[in-house]
Amino acid sequence: MHEAIEEAGKFFRRELLRASVGWPVQFLKERGLENTLRPGASWKIGYAPDSWSRLTDHLQKRGFDFATLVRAGLMTWTDEGAAIDRHRDRIMFISRNERLAPAGFVGIDREGQVRSLTPETPVHHSSNVLVGLQEQIDLLSSGATPVVVDHPMDAMALEELSRSTAKEYAGIPLCGSPVSTAQARMLARYSETDRVIVMVPADRDGRQRAIGASLDLALYFDRTRIIPLPRDSAMSSLVHSPSERQTLLTYLSLSRPLTGHRDGLNDNGTQHTSLGIDDPDPDLSP
Repeated sequence: MHEAIEEAGKFFRRELLRASVGWPVQFLKERGLENTLRPGASWKIGYAPDSWSRLTDHLQKRGFDFATLVRAGLMTWTDEGAAIDRHRDRIMFISRNERLAPAGFVGIDREGQVRSLTPETPVHHSSNVLVGLQEQIDLLSSGATPVVVDHPMDAMALEELSRSTAKEYAGIPLCGSPVSTAQARMLARYSETDRVIVMVPADRDGRQRAIGASLDLALYFDRTRIIPLPRDSAMSSLVHSPSERQTLLTYLSLSRPLTGHRDGLNDNGTQHTSLGIDDPDPDLSP
């Protein structure tokens, strides 16, 4: 099953690299992430074509039988008994388990919505996998601080920013899900630092996920920090110019512990407008 998922990831990657037009290419370019379209990019993201059985046909030719593809969450059956692809028309990311073996896929649709696509299988449990670890294993092993974000595009933007500067950070996306204890332990296993930063979105659901993540991460990281994400802007839109990059780096450098705060209230009892934590600096507030 791991081998089938790995081969599916290669198939999706080839589909994306062969495309010169189409919404996935435009989606990445609009977010300043066209570097991911180069063959040597660290993020081997791909595209699941909008077809009925191209992946299934490809994997069959590679020697994988229907039973393996179904168990791996790559194929399903129609009511008429036809074998069809489970994943279609999505930008695809491989999610990996604690051994960094490929276990499933996370997908982004045309509207930019991200979610885990692989059902629970013998090798995939959504609470035991992460996206982005293998892609940034060199950064993490050299002491880069993991930065937990909500969306894979933000994680890729952070990684690109980090590699173009001092290689201080690695972006790890939650992909719209809360972090689990197993995921926190996995991240700590591959990190050479005891510090982690959680970026907190302005929307309430994202904020609650991020604050919950910081509490789980504190079990494995001695220095768990939190920082507000600039309002009305995805992080990936902040890496286009030197001044915008410096703003994001300044935000990261001013991260602070999540202490003394309750869901939307500052220490003095007043309502914080976006995050439930104090802004690090009034001059940097979005």
